Amino acid sequence: EKVKHTREIVRKKAVMTLHCFLRKSPSSLVNVDDTFRQLLCDRDPGVMSASLYIFHDLIQVDPSSHLDLVPSFVSILKQIVERKLPHDFDYHGMPAPWVQMKLLRILAMLGTDDLKASEGMYSVLEDALARADIA
Repeated sequence: EKVKHTREIVRKKAVMTLHCFLRKSPSSLVNVDDTFRQLLCDRDPGVMSASLYIFHDLIQVDPSSHLDLVPSFVSILKQIVERKLPHDFDYHGMPAPWVQMKLLRILAMLGTDDLKASEGMYSVLEDALARADIA
């Protein structure tokens, strides 16, 4: 219920709470996959970035069930690399470095042993590395 709240901070705190529940008792969260997927597309970058921690943990357990999200993760990374996030997420001129690192870890897990998923990542990874060299 709180993940659909009108205030971003409430949604972000709800995501962080769900992440704690997921870590402590994964079996206590049932039928929430659609909710997690909606959080990934939240209009607030803070909520979206908080949801990445949930996906990181879920993908560690079962990467194959989240392969369909590769385009979404690639799109988010592309938006970050192209500096489309608010400047509040920048750190010393680097756009959202912690979010980038989390996305790179997620993409690495999803791309392992999956050629199709890996091919979908190449262009944005190349852009991210090229822009990291400049910064």
